[in-house]
Amino acid sequence: MIKFRPTFRTPLMAQIVLICTMFVSIPAVATPMKLISGKGQSDQHDYAHLTLENGLTVILVSDPMAERSAASLAIKAGSYHDPEQHLGLAHLLEHMLFLGTEKYPEAGAYQEFIRQSGGSHNAYTSTQITNYYFDTLPASYLEALDRFAQFFIAPTLDPQYIEREISVVDSEYRAKLDDEGRRSNEAFKTLYSDKHPASRFTVGNQDTLGNVPAEQLQDMLLGFYHRYYTPENMALTLVANQPLATLAEYARDYFAAVPARPSVEQELFAPMIDQGGAVQVFKTNTEQNVVKFSFRIPSQLQNYATQPARYLSYVLGDESENSLFANLKQQHWVQALHAGTNHDDGQQAFFTISMTLTEDGVAHRTEVLEQLFKTIDNLQQTPISEQYLAETQTLSLLNFEYHDYIQPVRLSQILASRALDIPAEQLMRSFHIAEHASKQDIRNLLGALQHDNLIIQWLSHQHFPSEWLEGEIDWSHEPLYDSQYANADIAFDSRELVAQSTLSSEFGLPHANPFMPESLALIEQRTHAEPSIIDSKKGFDFWYKPNTQFDKPSGMIFGYFGFLKNPDNRDRLLLQLWARLFNDAAGESTYQPYMAGLGYQLYAHSNGLTLRTNGYNDKQSDYFYGLVEQIMSFRASSKRLDIAKQEVLKGLNNLESQPPYALARHYFSQTAIKGNAPVEVLQSLIAEITLEDVNAFIDQHVQRFQYVGYMTGNFSEADAQQLSAKLNDKVDSCLHNHPYRNVELKNFRSQKNYLYNFDTRSGDSTVLYSLIATDNNDATYTQRAYVRVLAQLLGAKFYNEFRTEKQYGYIVAVTNQTIEKTPAIGFLVQSPNTSTQVLVNEIERFIQDTKWGNEDVSDQEFEQARQAVLAAYMKQPTNLKEEALEEWPHIVAPEHNSNDRKQWVAALEQLNKAEFLEFMREKVEQNQAARLLITNDWNNSESWTALNIE
Repeated sequence: MIKFRPTFRTPLMAQIVLICTMFVSIPAVATPMKLISGKGQSDQHDYAHLTLENGLTVILVSDPMAERSAASLAIKAGSYHDPEQHLGLAHLLEHMLFLGTEKYPEAGAYQEFIRQSGGSHNAYTSTQITNYYFDTLPASYLEALDRFAQFFIAPTLDPQYIEREISVVDSEYRAKLDDEGRRSNEAFKTLYSDKHPASRFTVGNQDTLGNVPAEQLQDMLLGFYHRYYTPENMALTLVANQPLATLAEYARDYFAAVPARPSVEQELFAPMIDQGGAVQVFKTNTEQNVVKFSFRIPSQLQNYATQPARYLSYVLGDESENSLFANLKQQHWVQALHAGTNHDDGQQAFFTISMTLTEDGVAHRTEVLEQLFKTIDNLQQTPISEQYLAETQTLSLLNFEYHDYIQPVRLSQILASRALDIPAEQLMRSFHIAEHASKQDIRNLLGALQHDNLIIQWLSHQHFPSEWLEGEIDWSHEPLYDSQYANADIAFDSRELVAQSTLSSEFGLPHANPFMPESLALIEQRTHAEPSIIDSKKGFDFWYKPNTQFDKPSGMIFGYFGFLKNPDNRDRLLLQLWARLFNDAAGESTYQPYMAGLGYQLYAHSNGLTLRTNGYNDKQSDYFYGLVEQIMSFRASSKRLDIAKQEVLKGLNNLESQPPYALARHYFSQTAIKGNAPVEVLQSLIAEITLEDVNAFIDQHVQRFQYVGYMTGNFSEADAQQLSAKLNDKVDSCLHNHPYRNVELKNFRSQKNYLYNFDTRSGDSTVLYSLIATDNNDATYTQRAYVRVLAQLLGAKFYNEFRTEKQYGYIVAVTNQTIEKTPAIGFLVQSPNTSTQVLVNEIERFIQDTKWGNEDVSDQEFEQARQAVLAAYMKQPTNLKEEALEEWPHIVAPEHNSNDRKQWVAALEQLNKAEFLEFMREKVEQNQAARLLITNDWNNSESWTALNIE
């Protein structure tokens, strides 16, 4: 497929191009609105497309369930089109478009408007696409569209903000310096041809963007904007609860003014890699052992209707009996395996098989190679399987026909980006396998999985396969992310491994999937009902609710096993290991149900374990019961326990490598809630736990628990009664009343300052400064609503001041930190260039300067914030899973508060500005809240009391 190759100009030439384009005549290419056919059975949307006179492709979606209206505009240009001297220019331009237009010149006006309107906004720059999007409450949609459209009509690209925004881009780059994905990906680029833009840095930083004056860089930005931000190089999507004709008028009214310009020159990219047969070893900062086998294949973008690569990923990524993964896992060599296409530039792509190895897998890496290449060879040597073709197409079609509701803002992004590569009338066909791939297309892809077409990347902290590399490991330094890697030719010959293998010709080829759904009929439509209890006795309750309102043959089943009483750190760790080990053991038997649309989760919590299944209702009841049987009979094995302990230790050891802002949020809950353990305590405990300890713990609790079940969806009452009776018989001898334990918070005192310092490998300063109410975890709905309105009121102001104006960092947010019934609000900043002391002082100044008199918050501001929060609670579930997950906590908790949502809505509807301001004055101005500072670098502890995790 033809792609753009940029022709970069000097600032003077950029200006000449801008002047010339003013006099170019662009022919009208408008087309009438046309419907897009082929939507799924459960899809209630209507789709259409049109082309405006300026050449802009528009996708229209009338969504009768939309509670927010959304838009997205995608441009067929990204980091691949950056000038060599200014890498990251496309990314910087994305940032700059938010900072003022000729019609709305104020830098923070767009963000503030969207936020106050109860919406959200963002953008991203990928290799070949830049996508801008927002959503908002319907009443503000037209003004939001007007503001949004101005990005593409007349942005100011004001030089006074360029240097600031370079700092933000640099902060974004620095925030990910410890991200292993970013680090290894940058090293992997050294294997690419330097003639292909994939070999270059994409994010941008101070060095690549701050190397010329702002005025000169403005010329560069304008040149890029006028070259690529042209209507014929764009796609717009509008999604709202409006008729298609109305949406078409919106598109014409607001986007017809996007100026038409000449089409850009089009040219093919150079080959991404010059040749295969290469291997890279990469030294990670975290404890992991991952190997990726990437084969160069042709681009698959145009194969959207047949998707021949799905045949390969379906077989090679399978986890069921006799699959490659199942065989490797049975030998304790691999913990995870994924297969699929990536890095598709429109002409070429990679098919990658990625494996997470155990320590034994590292030691047996030659055998891992043998099994991988024997599986590939078996797949190449056998006829194309009609079974695999039928299963992939059936599952693809079922997923499309009965897909879950997609929120407008997400749907708009997907459709706008996809419409850049796929004809608008074919969009629906691109979401599923519409027809079988030709066997020759599959054969061609299989033929590409050969030694000479292979690039291997090995990622590890300390174990490296030196025998895989020709010559000695010669380490190189990647400067952008300060990493070490070594490139070499592959020393082994995969063909010899296959020739010498004694594995059978059927090795690695999975069997037919017996869990494919057969009945997709819906039960008789019922009126909306509340969950009701259909069986109850000592230690056993079973609830049921029919639900076909989403027109899908699906359901969910829950099972709660309550048994923990006053657990210590060791008990909680044993419980986590139980859940982890069971999930590990059940992986092979649950993969085919998963592929056939039946998922499950078993997870640990403060009271015990919860099992849940979801997906097509056909066969789900038997599947759930079978899992309960497995839980009851499961006991751990020595080898899998050793591996699980290794994985837990790796997770604990790697914790400091997480982004600092994420660690701050993590440690907020760790310090605020009782019953947590510090990392060093868990590291010590995990080393002491034996197989006998784990199985004794399982034996003790699997024989004595309280059971609560819930079945909802496309199930009849007879289905529920049948499953309840079977479960009752199975667990009857184990039933016991268990006192339900709520989450317990520490006792925070008003006017008290608490501090927790955490460790991180990042050099960024990070502050999460929280105000916590001290009402003994018993705040009313109204009091908790106050904090949500507060976050809504302050969010845009804090973001604009700390990020846009003062450039403290890329990560800036006001967050609702409420836990259970304790209201809390947090001010979060991660900064690469500002100390924590300054950040804390600035946050405290911001809090102190924010006044709560009647004249300080206008009626309009308060009402906008209240309406935005109210809209979030008024928003109804859009699929069965959402609704069931909302209902389940109230079923399992003793008080069964099914009116939680209604009480939130009632509190927000009655919220009073005067009482809200009085609450703010008491808690904030009079300092009646506790203050909790979570940070990674704090030396001033005089006025702060250290808070421990315990």
